[in-house]
Amino acid sequence: MTPPRASTAQVLRGLAAPAAAVGLSLVVGAVIMALSGVSPAVAYVSLLRGALGSPEAIARTLQNATPLILTGIAVAVAFRGGLFNIGGDGQFAAGATAAAWAGVTLSLPPVIGPVAVLALGGLAGGLVGALAGALKARFGAHEVVTTIMLNFIVADLSTWLLLHPLSAHSQVPGSDFVLPSNRLPMIGGGLAGAHVGLAVALAGAVVASVVLWRTPYGMELRVSGLAPRAARYMGTSPTAAAAAALGGGGLFAGLAGAGEVLGTYGHMTVPFVTNLGYLGIGVALLGRNHPLGCVVGGLVLGALSSGGQQMQFDVGISAHLIDVLVGVVLLFVTVQTLRRRTGPWPRAARLAAGGR
Repeated sequence: MTPPRASTAQVLRGLAAPAAAVGLSLVVGAVIMALSGVSPAVAYVSLLRGALGSPEAIARTLQNATPLILTGIAVAVAFRGGLFNIGGDGQFAAGATAAAWAGVTLSLPPVIGPVAVLALGGLAGGLVGALAGALKARFGAHEVVTTIMLNFIVADLSTWLLLHPLSAHSQVPGSDFVLPSNRLPMIGGGLAGAHVGLAVALAGAVVASVVLWRTPYGMELRVSGLAPRAARYMGTSPTAAAAAALGGGGLFAGLAGAGEVLGTYGHMTVPFVTNLGYLGIGVALLGRNHPLGCVVGGLVLGALSSGGQQMQFDVGISAHLIDVLVGVVLLFVTVQTLRRRTGPWPRAARLAAGGR
């Protein structure tokens, strides 16, 4: 139930591929900048200043990283159960919509309000994930297909709710601002913009790690992902395991959506934040599908995002370059993951080359 302690060498080996992926993406970015007539050194100094160069920059990085950490955990938890959660965007939207409704409707004391509304947002995201898990277990529907379809369904349903029952009837389509007693407090100390949703994300990473590696439930979920037949011999229900893996992941994505409504924006607009669920896949890959690793992955992508805005302002580089950098990171980490699973020279390739 408790994993063996990793040696320093093992930890360093685990960090090697993500670090190399980030380094390779910066090299690719430097080549693109040079071809565009922009000095890579000047651009990267600007990127670093925009990510970490001041308390305001650090606050932007932390603000960007907060939902990414949670959507990364959403992918990592499902992956440990042997499932690929592509539905982070739908689960995020479900959590945000639930928070937009509850934040306006429920008049609760300042401490209880944010906790209750966050819990409802997490529950909404978890239900969307659990639905995909139940379809997988009951009918054999592939989770990649069902989670993608649920992304569209939840997005359209959220839009309809925000334009009709939840509409604030203002110039900006969307909900009313949530009650002040339901807002997440800001961190303060010069970090304007960063809110205590970051503490929720960090606590979520710790809780997910403890549950996965130090509880019977976590062991059953991981065994179901690694060896489904062995899990059946243990008495684990495949239906329950699939629903728990995707439902547990959806809970974290729902918390991310609720946190953006209660902390960053104060209400939900049409359109709202998108692609955080898909970026969560990159966060999970960077974090080697470990909840604590997702904290590092979220901070890296959050820094790239906030630094990219500053780089665009200072140097005139298109913001799409950051998308290129993130894409190269994901490509390299994915290749490393596949090599680790199949070996550097898979059997099919050896046979094609005339080997045994």
